[in-house]
Amino acid sequence: MRIVIAGVSGTLGTYIAKELIGSGHEVAGISRTDPGISGLEFICHDLTKSIKLNDLKESIVINAAAVTRDGFSQEILNTNLAIATNCLAISTGPQILVSSSSVYDLRKPSVEVSTDQATGMYPFLNSYSQSKFESEQIYVRTQREAIILRPHALIGPDDQTLLPRVKGAIRNGALRLPNAGRAMHEFTSLKNFSQAIDLSISKFRSGWNGNITLNVSDGKATSIAHAIKNSLLPDSVNITSVPLPIAMTAGLFGELFALGGREPKRSRYSISQLAYDRSYDISETRSLLGYAPEANPAF
Repeated sequence: MRIVIAGVSGTLGTYIAKELIGSGHEVAGISRTDPGISGLEFICHDLTKSIKLNDLKESIVINAAAVTRDGFSQEILNTNLAIATNCLAISTGPQILVSSSSVYDLRKPSVEVSTDQATGMYPFLNSYSQSKFESEQIYVRTQREAIILRPHALIGPDDQTLLPRVKGAIRNGALRLPNAGRAMHEFTSLKNFSQAIDLSISKFRSGWNGNITLNVSDGKATSIAHAIKNSLLPDSVNITSVPLPIAMTAGLFGELFALGGREPKRSRYSISQLAYDRSYDISETRSLLGYAPEANPAF
């Protein structure tokens, strides 16, 4: 089976494509921008619009396409749901959906959270989280061969999501975090996530035909402050503490002042992610796929 990566020009899509091509897979990629990857069959298409490609109808599709912008916007929700629907129509073969740990209730700590705790019976803190939860529901309802992967805090080369947001929060050489960044997080390196993708492909090719949702992380927690000082910002800044109620109020005002669908500089989503412990039950990922995350050398 050929592998099709939707959203191949994004940081994650590009990384996965290079890894799979390097491993000898036949890979096609769909996006509006050509990432210029050697050995990739590039297909230029806007994934918010329907697509019919007969030569891809039995391929394994990896949906790594999404608008990841923070804040509340009907456009974000509509766009990501359209992408999910159109990706399912690309092929009658197995599908891998790149979801997110943000589908869980972010208003409280997530400690060894199992996949069944994402119920949607709580307010989402931005439209991206809601769109990921609803995209998952679309994949589940199809009852097709599908593996839904929920990574937490993807980090790696050319990160355009987490690192820019951390840098944007620095003021006068100081980064103010709830509880001074002591919250413990299980990050997910691109290398480990790529392993989960590769194992999912192997699972499909072995004849497995289920529909399942799995958590993915590096399997080891480190504090937000440690991660920032040792990896995200090698030229470390002064991390100070800010009371959570004050930070959440600032986040609410940040959302209120983000006009025209712009991404807020501060939000309750970003603050909640930094304030609470985030760890995930990856036992089923290990047992079903044989997932064995490597320790992140940066931490």
